[in-house]
Amino acid sequence: MKIADGIEMINLPMNLMGMNRTIYPTLIWDDDSVVLVDAGVTNSLPEIKNAMKDANILFEKLNKIIVTHQDIDHIGVIKSILDELPEVKVIAHEEDKPYIQGEKKLIRLNSNFMNRINSLPKEEREKILDMFENVHVEVNMTLTDGEELAYCGGIIVIHTPGHTPGHICLYHKKTKTLIVGDAMNVVDGQLIGPNKQIMNEEEGRIAINSLKKFEEYDIENVINYHGGLFNDNPNQRIKDLF
Repeated sequence: MKIADGIEMINLPMNLMGMNRTIYPTLIWDDDSVVLVDAGVTNSLPEIKNAMKDANILFEKLNKIIVTHQDIDHIGVIKSILDELPEVKVIAHEEDKPYIQGEKKLIRLNSNFMNRINSLPKEEREKILDMFENVHVEVNMTLTDGEELAYCGGIIVIHTPGHTPGHICLYHKKTKTLIVGDAMNVVDGQLIGPNKQIMNEEEGRIAINSLKKFEEYDIENVINYHGGLFNDNPNQRIKDLF
């Protein structure tokens, strides 16, 4: 789905743990850079290629992947992309880097999420656990809060911890688009806060407080990884969440 010139929201089908959903990575590009923000689960590569083709962007032009955070549905397919395009740079916040690289166990494997995995039939459980163990990739560049990336009209990094320690959101200056990963969600067309069910009380408090950072930005579009686009007076709606 075209958001504006140089930015596209990808509608990406996902089947994980027996649940069919749609997730929404983002493509941002200019003459020099093609950036994929988040990347789907391990079998998402054909759909990503098709989406890039529909946007008239050659897959071979992809040169950067920015990861909003370490969750499996955001990093799962990166290894497959690197198998075909080994020069692509993987970019993430410094605090999530060791998890993405496999130096630390992914946070979801240390949380209540494991209860859901353990409740699955054996074959499905082993498949999911194998997926978690085989998604690690090298992070080539780390990001810090407030940093501005010069490509694609300017992309500002907003560190929004809570969901994970290194969760980030991105503000695309040229199109006034906020890409929020899992910091917020859209349900039944309404913008809501983070999913507190998968966080402890302290993490949930931090996640909500992180949303206050958005007040300084003029936002026309919000791309949520879960729920898609929200563009109905997003600045006011975000204020209502905290």
